[in-house]
Amino acid sequence: MTTTPRRLVPALVGVALLATALPGCDWPETTRFVHPVLDGHEVTTGITYRHTTRPDTGQPIDLKLDVYEPAGDTRDERPVVVWMFGGGWRSGDRNQLAGYAADSARRGYVGVAIDYRTWTGPGFDIVAASNAAYEDTLAAVEWLRDHAADHRLDPDAIVAAGYSAGAVNALHALYRPETSPVAGAVAIAGLSFDPPTPGRPPALVFSGTRDTTVPHNLSRDQCAQARDLGNVCRFVAYEGEDHLIALTQAADIRAQTADFIFEEVLWDLGYRAEKAPAAAA
Repeated sequence: MTTTPRRLVPALVGVALLATALPGCDWPETTRFVHPVLDGHEVTTGITYRHTTRPDTGQPIDLKLDVYEPAGDTRDERPVVVWMFGGGWRSGDRNQLAGYAADSARRGYVGVAIDYRTWTGPGFDIVAASNAAYEDTLAAVEWLRDHAADHRLDPDAIVAAGYSAGAVNALHALYRPETSPVAGAVAIAGLSFDPPTPGRPPALVFSGTRDTTVPHNLSRDQCAQARDLGNVCRFVAYEGEDHLIALTQAADIRAQTADFIFEEVLWDLGYRAEKAPAAAA
């Protein structure tokens, strides 16, 4: 595996935060938002976030999401990671990345797994299908902002994440709107159909070097283009891996995702290292 160098980060001594950065220092294992420091999670399932119609048949559909919260957590506001499944906009549902959402919750985030519209009829139109999914992604983020108080969410710290088609959705939420509604994006085996533009929030992109579904070189080059424009884009390549990295590299992807969000998204929003709650430490 190859990756861009980790940004120098502050280290903890006990509960005190050092003022200087220590090269190569990892966050202690009790650090919330980086490590899985909480004992478990609580799930609220089947929340309807949008009433709309299918792009292929025009039939009405209610889109739902599941909210994974850290068990026993009393923090007033929690950052959010929205996980979106893969399946080429033809198949899949929010259960596919339930493990990712639960992992986010155990690290102190609120993990959200959403459904978005897939193409179920004949005559598949990838543009129409991906556009519908993009609209659903924005609607889910808007719903989370509107209901932030209900689930103690930080509306300014919502990160879009996904695998394959879901990764495309996440990057579209980052690059398409004039002003991005998300604080960052995580793309597992995916790339944006639109080129990066300057002044965008950070992105983390994972790719297998043998991925032929979403060609590795295209993902790599798009991330480099984003960096050339002055954006943060951390690219992680898994040597010899194919499109199924969300399965084969799940543990590493989850760990690197949490590390990236904390260092590149939350830090700039004023978050600092917190120890695990005493009951879960």
